[in-house]
Amino acid sequence: MSLILRSWYLLRLFVFFLWDLLVSSLLVARAVLSPKDITKPRLVTIPLHVKSDAGITMVANFITLTPGTLTVDVSDDRSTLLVHDLLAGVSGDGTRQAVREGIESRVLKVTLR
Repeated sequence: MSLILRSWYLLRLFVFFLWDLLVSSLLVARAVLSPKDITKPRLVTIPLHVKSDAGITMVANFITLTPGTLTVDVSDDRSTLLVHDLLAGVSGDGTRQAVREGIESRVLKVTLR
């Protein structure tokens, strides 16, 4: 992959992260300031397609840096993340989908798997 293309993917990852940071901050602020308890905290397991140490570290750090989420653990075989999400809802499927289609897919392009 050319340096220009990889730089483009890195820029897109950074912009996506900033957008995700803004949206998550607003959602967490709304949950905290709401008179009713609208939080639905849950531990969610997220299967990973990223296999490199750098890729797993990037995905885990982006999750942790996003308000309302925290990477708790990586499985021994490095195939699954355990994530705490303040606003996961009943099943946590939204959290899995957001990581797979958002952060992880962009990290895959930057790290070349």
